[in-house]
Amino acid sequence: MKIIVTAVGSTGDIQPFVALAEALKRAGHTVKVCSYDIYKKKFDKISVPFAAVGPPFDDQRVSDVRDTLKKLSPLKKLDYLVNEVFLYEGEKFYADSIEASRGYHFGICHSLDFIGQHVMIQNQIPWASVIFAPGIIPTTFRTPMHLPNLGRLGNRLSWKILEWIKAGFERKIEGYLYRLNGIRRKINAVGTFSPHLNLVACSGHVTPTYPDWPGNFVITGAWFIRGGAYTPPPEVARFVEEGEVDVVFTFGSMAKAEGERVEQLFRQAVEKSPLRAIIQQGWTTVSQTRRESANLLFVDYNLPHGYLFGRSKIVVHTGGTNTVMEVCKAGAASIVVPQLPDQKYWATVLHRLGVASKPLLPKNLAAETLTSRIRRVLEDGEMLRKARELSLKIKAEEGTENAVRAIEEFVYKDPLRGGG
Repeated sequence: MKIIVTAVGSTGDIQPFVALAEALKRAGHTVKVCSYDIYKKKFDKISVPFAAVGPPFDDQRVSDVRDTLKKLSPLKKLDYLVNEVFLYEGEKFYADSIEASRGYHFGICHSLDFIGQHVMIQNQIPWASVIFAPGIIPTTFRTPMHLPNLGRLGNRLSWKILEWIKAGFERKIEGYLYRLNGIRRKINAVGTFSPHLNLVACSGHVTPTYPDWPGNFVITGAWFIRGGAYTPPPEVARFVEEGEVDVVFTFGSMAKAEGERVEQLFRQAVEKSPLRAIIQQGWTTVSQTRRESANLLFVDYNLPHGYLFGRSKIVVHTGGTNTVMEVCKAGAASIVVPQLPDQKYWATVLHRLGVASKPLLPKNLAAETLTSRIRRVLEDGEMLRKARELSLKIKAEEGTENAVRAIEEFVYKDPLRGGG
């Protein structure tokens, strides 16, 4: 089968698409990926054909978008995302993707990749939507993104209120898409689902599921890249061999000024305790691993999470989906400092599972607070035990293989849909 993938988002969004493309290739399918040029090397590494689409993107723009979002109210966040991410130079993204996807049997798009989805419809390609934050899937059993439960009637009303709030943004997106190719369709601004197949790329042991979800939603398990034996830099290996790591701090990519502020806060948290800690830097493009003291090591942002998290008791992170799944797979407990709605969703889910402390809101983030929170988690044997048990369950899942099977079952049950 010839499968076209449109992969958009931050590095955390792209990593699972790399894992899926690799699994599709192993299963014997022909795969091509359309994405921003900065991600080409990731797919070159697994020998999957790549088409650079849309405007030039770089790490600085991704970082700028992330930092701007942190400063905005929820409604302004959505408006900014619509203008600066979802529809940013969309005409070029659309035109490039139309050409790159001709002749393919099946498409795979992020639930927020409205233009990629529109390309599939224009080229008459059945497609799957990929969902990384299940909190956007409507259900009467909870409120959007795990806000306080209001009961079945109250929950239903909360989803209606959300529809009213985002209606203006959706009309804007729908009008933009109509101007691209004259096709009208209904958009969900927090995630548009496919009429064909929807792949929930998260562990079924982590994300709650509900009986009123539509039948074409499949929880596959998380999508992890298959890695061979990893050899860390000598300084990292020495630090790990010298003793158990208590905590890893990783906040993803961010602007230099904000990163330096966070770095100082992390450093102070370590200095106020006898913690052995690793700080993963996402605010510098300079690769640098440096030993700051006997108990503190700085490592490069690109050091694999699977290696890093598996050697620590706790990970302090912002709650991005890919990071959450990597932490859970590694068997570490979490302290989540959520900054975006999907991150707040995961912070709540992990806390309810008993593998994370209560969410630590950015406004409450201080060295003393962080040190106290880390100590409490280290002393919570039950939380650490639950994290290890969850790890065993996640490692037994076959997320990408389950996704491949779901796609094959959908396509092959109707021979007119494609194949070969």
